[in-house]
Amino acid sequence: MELGAVVVVPGGEECAGTPFAAGPEVRLQAPEVFEGPRPLYSSRMAILGNDILQSWMERVRKLRVESLWLTCGPRHGSVTSSALAEFVRQGVERLLVIKLKSYAEMDLADLLRFHCERRNPVTEAQDVRGQLGVSLLDHLALQTTGEKHRSSGAFGDCGRTPYQFSGYAKRILSAKERQELVGDGLTGGCAMRPLGTQIRDNVWMGEGVKLADSARLIGPAYIGAHSNVRAGATVGPFASVERDCVVDCGTTVERSTVLPHTYLAPGLLIRDALVDGEYLEHLGWGTVADLLPAGLGRRIQPCEPLKEPSGETTSDVFSRGDGALAWDFAPSSAAARPWIQVRL
Repeated sequence: MELGAVVVVPGGEECAGTPFAAGPEVRLQAPEVFEGPRPLYSSRMAILGNDILQSWMERVRKLRVESLWLTCGPRHGSVTSSALAEFVRQGVERLLVIKLKSYAEMDLADLLRFHCERRNPVTEAQDVRGQLGVSLLDHLALQTTGEKHRSSGAFGDCGRTPYQFSGYAKRILSAKERQELVGDGLTGGCAMRPLGTQIRDNVWMGEGVKLADSARLIGPAYIGAHSNVRAGATVGPFASVERDCVVDCGTTVERSTVLPHTYLAPGLLIRDALVDGEYLEHLGWGTVADLLPAGLGRRIQPCEPLKEPSGETTSDVFSRGDGALAWDFAPSSAAARPWIQVRL
């Protein structure tokens, strides 16, 4: 029985933002407008320099699936039944659907064995916190026609036994669980390791980091590629500053994550928070603050130059490749136009 695989990036983000997107000839599904506040951050944002999409692709590849399809969707990750039915017409008799909302150290082969043994039309993976966004569908479920439905809801109502996953899992769209994953990655509590070089106990750096002589790193801590930690700034403990960020003079980042392309102004105390550009979410209270009006934080454009403060001394700690995996993307001939085919 031919097995296919689909990854849905929730939140309406453009898949073209991937570092391994094909070319301008690839057509993507337009982001869907959805009610409520916009997502604070993307599920494509790196965690300790790691791409969660690539981690799922590696797990799919172990099933000896030659390619998968990638698409964007709304935050809940819904998929149209007509799109799924298209896979049946192309000869796919069983489909693995992964919504990119969690990091789970899951053996997909074990999920497949469970699905076949139970003879479920649909099997949904879940842990003690609920659904993980990973489903297996047989051809009978794929042939369902009708209006767009939420896979998480429709699949869970089919009355079949779900796959109970007891391994390590975190929801990457939850700021609190995301920070827990950062802490576990820094201390060896999960399989994810920081992407970079370990310069001393529990401290890692990506390529091209600029670190002022008076800056302090308190492990466990991670500084992503091409980030700049200026004079008197402190990063750590249990802190992650992802790639292409600037932590300005005297600012402290503690038990927090700073997402890529973020500038933090001088003299701040960032504690128990997730910062994405100008937005700061407190991990305990769940409140969101806009740092931009007061000039405390903002999004940095990739090509934007930032002048060094006068008299500050920085050093390029080291330079090495990120080791990112190269994936072969091509327009899909086996699915509708809004999909990108990824050859594994």
